[in-house]
Amino acid sequence: MSDNPLADWRSAIKALDDLITNPDAHRTKLVGLAMLAGRMRQVGEEELNEMLDLSDAARLWALVEWEEAERIGLFSGGASDRADGLQVIKGRG
Repeated sequence: MSDNPLADWRSAIKALDDLITNPDAHRTKLVGLAMLAGRMRQVGEEELNEMLDLSDAARLWALVEWEEAERIGLFSGGASDRADGLQVIKGRG
């Protein structure tokens, strides 16, 4: 049990590496910390709702980023078809 779940939540929402590598687990952690902050009366009902909404939004953002990275070939294993060993990443814009 965290002594200061609000501070832990604020730190965790900024941990983009954790969020990107495992969006579902990170969302679960954020929701747990938010609920604990609510139970400990560190936040009111309105702020708790905001924290839960941000937890869901962070997960969705990470999933979109993951899909985009996969679409442009960042997770192709580093293999290259070019003789010079460079990997060409194609995208729009």
